[in-house]
Amino acid sequence: SITVLLEEEFQKIADLKVCQVNFSSDATHLVLPYQTKSVLLRIVQEFLQNSIKYAKCKNIVGLLSQNEQTITLTIADDGIGFDVTKKSDGIGLSNIKKRTAIIGGTSTLKRTAQGTHR
Repeated sequence: SITVLLEEEFQKIADLKVCQVNFSSDATHLVLPYQTKSVLLRIVQEFLQNSIKYAKCKNIVGLLSQNEQTITLTIADDGIGFDVTKKSDGIGLSNIKKRTAIIGGTSTLKRTAQGTHR
């Protein structure tokens, strides 16, 4: 299931001991096509790598939730962030947007006082 795949990905980061990670999901019975699962996994991998490599974060949190019509994947870190109005999209952010579009989704990036959320 996508929940198990994402839990495993977050655990890989936890095993590195470079920051604290927490993943939770209320999508226990979510059945997704292979392509959708693959794209979501790649998005999470991209975010986790960017957070470790660039954000200098201490914590990364992920949440997968669902309602009757949509699934929502929220990932946040408490790193240094960047000004989303001035920085042009890098390859990683561009990949996340393209991958999200492939599965008919939308991607939002915002900076808060606590870090960057994607």
